[in-house]
Amino acid sequence: IDPSAIALVGHSFGGYEADLIISQTDRFATAVSGSGWTDLVSSYLFINSGFKKPEYFRAEDDQIRIGKSLYEDPQSYLQNSPVLLAASIKTPLLGWTGKEDPTVHPLQSMEFYMALRRLNKTHTLLVYPEEGHFLLKKENQKDLSERIQQWFDCYLKNGRIQPWMKSDN
Repeated sequence: IDPSAIALVGHSFGGYEADLIISQTDRFATAVSGSGWTDLVSSYLFINSGFKKPEYFRAEDDQIRIGKSLYEDPQSYLQNSPVLLAASIKTPLLGWTGKEDPTVHPLQSMEFYMALRRLNKTHTLLVYPEEGHFLLKKENQKDLSERIQQWFDCYLKNGRIQPWMKSDN
């Protein structure tokens, strides 16, 4: 294994973890993050339309496990929000989200993209219309798989940057 060519991939809570991890280390040559929380404050206050209940429990005692409410320990929520840690990121990131995601609002991915873009970080965001938390349409699954392969070819194998990877400022 070439230690300079390792990628990190995550979706949903794993997407949150990938975003947070790359804000803490530059160990990974690249990362892919799908539908992850990036702002724990707004996520905490979000009502998940899939479950039809607020997300407090995920941050306090479930996946994030801060152990206290936002109002008891606001600093922990801020210190664990990738969007607020974007300046420290050096890892090229491919993000993706479904535009109709009821579980993790797509605005989480879009705001993270805008933060990284404002900071001139290497990042591309794919937004899939009419998709939710998971990509159900075969053509979108294929598209995402092909783009991840191209992303890895570029950032793990020194391949070429594809036109879709570039964004206009």
